[in-house]
Amino acid sequence: KEEDHILVRNINMGNNKQSSQLIVILRWSGFLPLALLGAWLAWIVVVLLNRLTMALSGFNPDSFISRVFIELVSHAAMGAAFVYIGASVAPKHNKNVAYILSGLGLVSAGFMLFPAIIVKNYWAIWGAISLIFGCGAIAYSVFSGETDL
Repeated sequence: KEEDHILVRNINMGNNKQSSQLIVILRWSGFLPLALLGAWLAWIVVVLLNRLTMALSGFNPDSFISRVFIELVSHAAMGAAFVYIGASVAPKHNKNVAYILSGLGLVSAGFMLFPAIIVKNYWAIWGAISLIFGCGAIAYSVFSGETDL
């Protein structure tokens, strides 16, 4: 009977090892899609909450200064969420993943800036600059040790 318990224990340890390897594979394959989804959701939530609170406070959310604020905060939150969520989901090397995602956000914003400048869409230019700020802020806070991943 002792041999049966040892066999069952070894089988369970094998299953735990396989399931943990599966989780690592899923986390590595899902960190980028989850970072993109989280960034998009952060942008939507920040825009909706800012427009709602401005309207309830008596401010016109469509005025120029309100839109400047909403675009700044929502795009910065989107960049920050992209880097933070992606680095948090990655199972290992979280700081390196944060730096890589920050660079990816910077490059993506740079690619978005080119057509925005060509068609003179100043809101898109402001949003891309804000996105760069959000990505950079999280990368800096990870580098300085303010943010634990």
